[in-house]
Amino acid sequence: MQEAVAQSVGPVDIAVILFEGELDQGGIREAVSRAVDLGTVRVLDVLLVRKDPDGAVTMFDAESPEQAEELLGFPTAVPDLIGEADAMAIAAEMQPGSTVLMVAWENTWAAEIASAIRDLGGQLLVMQRVAHEDVASVLTDLSQTREAQS
Repeated sequence: MQEAVAQSVGPVDIAVILFEGELDQGGIREAVSRAVDLGTVRVLDVLLVRKDPDGAVTMFDAESPEQAEELLGFPTAVPDLIGEADAMAIAAEMQPGSTVLMVAWENTWAAEIASAIRDLGGQLLVMQRVAHEDVASVLTDLSQTREAQS
């Protein structure tokens, strides 16, 4: 039975997001909640690391669905997927006065595609995210080219 569950899981991403200063969780909470409500993602775990201006590190690790609900407004599916060792490694690289949000989510929209690939004996060799800045640059260039041709 566990094999069937594992087969139906979509790709999992861990995002490490840096914010200068304190994190205003409201905007993040709402955006992630909308994605969860739409069924686009399933949040597996969340962890928040704050490095105070004096260098002291504070960590909020959602070790239970209830703690995640306190942070995000809804429970997570796999608390402790992101561990304290991960947070401390990130904290060592952070500048004082910054906050890092670490979120692990399953791309549920891709679960059926991933399952079909596995069922056909396929193996994902490379998957790479293209940086927003790169896509924006190409789209700007394309728009300028179209305007020049008009």
